[in-house]
Amino acid sequence: MKLAHGIIAMLVTPFNSDYSLNEEALRAEVRWAIEAGAQGIVATPSIGEFVHLSETERLHAWEVTLTETRNYPEVCTVAMTSGATTLETLSYARHAARMGFDAQQVIPPYYWRCGELEVERHYRMVAEGSDPPVVIYHNPALSKFTISPRFAGRLAAIPNIVAMKEVLTDLQHLEALYDEVGGGIDIYNTFRALLAGLMLGAAGGFINVFAVPAAAALLEAFKRGEIARAQEIQRRLNRCFPRGGEETLGHLGTTKVTATVATGIEMGPARPPYMAPDGAADLIRSRLPKLMEVL
Repeated sequence: MKLAHGIIAMLVTPFNSDYSLNEEALRAEVRWAIEAGAQGIVATPSIGEFVHLSETERLHAWEVTLTETRNYPEVCTVAMTSGATTLETLSYARHAARMGFDAQQVIPPYYWRCGELEVERHYRMVAEGSDPPVVIYHNPALSKFTISPRFAGRLAAIPNIVAMKEVLTDLQHLEALYDEVGGGIDIYNTFRALLAGLMLGAAGGFINVFAVPAAAALLEAFKRGEIARAQEIQRRLNRCFPRGGEETLGHLGTTKVTATVATGIEMGPARPPYMAPDGAADLIRSRLPKLMEVL
């Protein structure tokens, strides 16, 4: 099985004021992302606060997401099955298989520091012990483990690993990664390096939900050979949304606010203690029109 090539939308998990799941907002978010150009959906990814959800809550969010995506049979569905241990990840992977997800996204174990042998063991056990094809999620700021291009090539050889979502944007790293993997698995980039990834041979991008419309427009421009337009969309996309990623204080809260402003759907707060910086919504509102001009 191969993931859809194109834009895979990573959803935030909308909450009510009491931090319970806002089901209607989640359904609306799924529809919004697909209508904005997403070919796939990721349920409860990092920005979807999977680490803050109980098992019951995570599985319920998956059910709501799947129910809505069934109205779009062409859209692929990905579950974030990651856990702090391999056994926890395997448990979620089996739930994902039973529920009918097309693939699972897996970050290296993210609490205790791991070495390459442990991370390889983790991915091998998950890939061999569960049915949904595995997408490696490389986000060293959160997992505290950096997947080198050479090590990525080793992981790519494991059966049932089909893709990698790369968060890093350094061009030298990306060039080495594409050289090392050599088409063995698909690579998807973050929105901040989407054009660079496409020029290197990316299958598309795993894209934060708020950036889906711009990423979809960038991808279409690239496919048509309109490189100057694609470059301008990339520039404005990166200027619109605050830089710094997961290592920035307030990142999770800012992401929730940004999703609310960009989609027009109230996503609610991040779970405590995480907050958005003062003025985050106003900052996004002031920057968004410049991006929308080129879409």
